[in-house]
Amino acid sequence: MENKIIWDIEKIMGWLIISLAFLLPIFFLPITIDFYEFNKQTLLIVFTSLLLILWLIKMVLNQKLVFRRSPLDLPLLLLMIAFIIASLMTKTHKTIPFLASTGTGTIISLTLIYFIITNNLKSKFLPYLFSSLIISAVFLSLATLYQSSGLTSSFTNLPWLEDKWFTPLGSILILISFLFLGLILTLYLFVKQLNKKEYLITFLTGGACFIITLSLILSIHNLTPELGKDFAFLSYRDSWIISIESLKTNPLFGVGPGNYISAFSRFKPLSFNQNDFWNFRFDRAIIYPLDLLTTGGLLVFFAYLFLIIKIGLLFFKSYQQRKENQRLLLIILAITLIIPWLIGINLVILSLTYILLAFFNLKPEETKQLSFSSKKIPPIILTVGLAIILFFVYLWGRIYVAEIVFTQSLDSLAKNQGIPTYNQQIRAIKLNPYSPLYRRVYSQTNLILAFALVNQPDQASRDWDKITSLFQQTVREAKIATVLNPTDAVNWENLAQTYRSLLRFADKSDQWAITSYQQAIINDPLNPQIRIELGGLHYSLEDFEQATRQFEIAVSLKSDYANAYYNLSATYREREMYQEAYNAMQNVVNLVDPNSTDYQKAKNELEALAKELPQQQEKAVSPETEESSLTEPSPLPSPITQPLINLSEESSP
Repeated sequence: MENKIIWDIEKIMGWLIISLAFLLPIFFLPITIDFYEFNKQTLLIVFTSLLLILWLIKMVLNQKLVFRRSPLDLPLLLLMIAFIIASLMTKTHKTIPFLASTGTGTIISLTLIYFIITNNLKSKFLPYLFSSLIISAVFLSLATLYQSSGLTSSFTNLPWLEDKWFTPLGSILILISFLFLGLILTLYLFVKQLNKKEYLITFLTGGACFIITLSLILSIHNLTPELGKDFAFLSYRDSWIISIESLKTNPLFGVGPGNYISAFSRFKPLSFNQNDFWNFRFDRAIIYPLDLLTTGGLLVFFAYLFLIIKIGLLFFKSYQQRKENQRLLLIILAITLIIPWLIGINLVILSLTYILLAFFNLKPEETKQLSFSSKKIPPIILTVGLAIILFFVYLWGRIYVAEIVFTQSLDSLAKNQGIPTYNQQIRAIKLNPYSPLYRRVYSQTNLILAFALVNQPDQASRDWDKITSLFQQTVREAKIATVLNPTDAVNWENLAQTYRSLLRFADKSDQWAITSYQQAIINDPLNPQIRIELGGLHYSLEDFEQATRQFEIAVSLKSDYANAYYNLSATYREREMYQEAYNAMQNVVNLVDPNSTDYQKAKNELEALAKELPQQQEKAVSPETEESSLTEPSPLPSPITQPLINLSEESSP
């Protein structure tokens, strides 16, 4: 009876693994900011917890500890340990690397799943695993065909579902790679059934082949003409440069898992500013090894390289000895290992790689077993294990609920519902106080509410105590974001903009804003937009010389940026350097779209500047397009009758 219960537990574990492989590609929920990878990561953590609990129960029933050794145990453990060490050495808050979709938390979960499979399952579950992947690929294919049919707007008014690029995988590139895997598996089953008389299976696999092939062709067709237009790709060259520059600064531990965006901002080459998507920030490299080299340093990179070499040696050693199903497994596994070298890593492909690696190591003759019989130790392990699992499930539950509540706050903000927005963001921060995004947005919400009170028509009814409190909360939350991740330029920009908004209200806010912009520049030195913002601040303070300097740097960083020339022209004009102002405005006219209102605006200002010159200059015009509107630096805001708010020195950056 006891053996039957153990066998039933193993069967449940096997079907949980198969269900996970089926659900991961198609699972998403539109109740969080990130519909896709965050929800897939949550699904992975839930399944890992269930599988661990079942494994612990099995140990208690067996009254012994059993551990099957396999050739990849050491490489996978070393990779997990390297991720953990790199996470602990990062400058960001320690939770950030563990919460990243392909970061340390995911690596730990997948390593546990690998050991659960190798210690509890048998290779007879492999055909069911293949079938689950095929069915998942068919579902994704049908969803793709439906999206391309143009019928989405007829049945729903959900904007995200009407998007032709929508896929439950979150990216059309990931979709193409997964459909390719599904097509190989389906073709194999179809060809295998041709020589048999199982007509139903032949018909089903043939139909699946047709649907997946059609969807794959359609996805590739839709993607090809849009390359470089709707999609932005970090080039292999730029990824390589960022990795090498990051290696010079953080050779052993990198910038930390899940923090690639900081390395990108700091180390991207100047040539990146010539792209159409120059103002994008990328959160991962184009290929996985360079991503690991940047975020995890040499420690994680060499652990990963050791794993790849070990897999390669085992692959060539065992391919000829494997049976037909096992050879197919090796082919699919090889593809999942190659994909991250072509389009970067994602949660679905990473998870499938670990699951396939586990089945790859289920070969009995390569498995050694360690066992220790005991009646007392397994219950103790079960009790401690359950406590740890429930604790981490509770923590992740708080994080997940926080994400839902924060998403609701953004919906409330879009509906201009101030009080619900404010309260929902407070609740989200209480649930997860370690998110820089929550802190940044909450700081801006406080600022909006404060200015809503300031701008009341009746000055006598203004509650300055409440306004002061909101301003202080604005600064505090913006500062906390920079503490949680001091390497992210976005956090420093937000803090600088916060101080800048308080120029009329708080003493020293101008100095603190300049200091914060300087920190943003340290973390994103080649971003012309930050230079324009800092130059605009100097302009508003009537420090036109410093403003000119910042705008000149912005122009040197991006020579085709019309707004940089426009701001530069404004500072030259204030300094009565009319020839230079005219030349800068001439560049503006050359860069903006001749059919835009910006063009006429720039042309009028060019003509006005020409009148200030000894001789009117010829105007050069060429029809280049620059989509961003022209915005002149703002003057210093008008003074207020209320005395300045006293922000303590603790409010400084």
